[in-house]
Amino acid sequence: MELLIIKAVTAVVIVITLSIIAEKVSAKLSGILSGLPLGTMVVLIFFAIEHGINYSVEASLYNIHGLLALLSFIIGYYISTFYKRKFDIFVSIIVSFVFYLVAAFILAHVPIHVVFTPIAVITIITLATIYFAKIPDNAKKINTKITFKDLVLRTILTVVIFLLVTSIPKIAPVNIAGIFSAFPSMMFPLLLIVHFNHSSNQARTILKNTPSGLSSIVIFCVSVHFTYPMLGIFLGTLISFITCIIYIVIQLKLLDYFGVNVNAKQKKSDFKTS
Repeated sequence: MELLIIKAVTAVVIVITLSIIAEKVSAKLSGILSGLPLGTMVVLIFFAIEHGINYSVEASLYNIHGLLALLSFIIGYYISTFYKRKFDIFVSIIVSFVFYLVAAFILAHVPIHVVFTPIAVITIITLATIYFAKIPDNAKKINTKITFKDLVLRTILTVVIFLLVTSIPKIAPVNIAGIFSAFPSMMFPLLLIVHFNHSSNQARTILKNTPSGLSSIVIFCVSVHFTYPMLGIFLGTLISFITCIIYIVIQLKLLDYFGVNVNAKQKKSDFKTS
């Protein structure tokens, strides 16, 4: 029961923090932070605590495959936000889940390699980052007061998704659990909150900035694969997180050097709620 409470509190703190950043600071910054290994880090920690370090180490490699499913989720949700008719949010949910599940099913049958898989996934994610970087942000900062009702909805949604993801090892093999450990358990509630309360433009801005941080999750998972057996859960997590932060700083510098400006300016056109 104590572990269940710790899981719930951890998930809630992260998603509420991202939601506040999206509303009070910038949707773009929130999207970049959503791409960092926050959800993956917490899931792998609980995998190790509940099922052992070896299980988490193996799942970390399949998490890399799961990032392609996550990228499919992002693309599906992004495309669906251009649908601006009735039940548009529900359409976005359905489309993004279909994209994710199809990709996850395919990836579950693809062999994984500790060297070639990370290289291939980083290459695909980098191409997606370059593509989205060419699209200007089109959502402005929104200052709104966070209501108690909003806070409760975020809490319930986040806890349910996070607990489901961390419970998968009890009913599925490690390859499936590893792939679904990359499910956007932190980003999905954020997207729904922002999309429902504000607009598809705001949600789209979060989505287009998320891939810029996804390749750092690959680095995090590879680092976990090697550091957990040697250093243990918490020190291994710390080293892995620092490593991925260093990586993403270098990556952004390189992209900027080659003329790919991930931190592109927002459109100057007026923001309209859709």
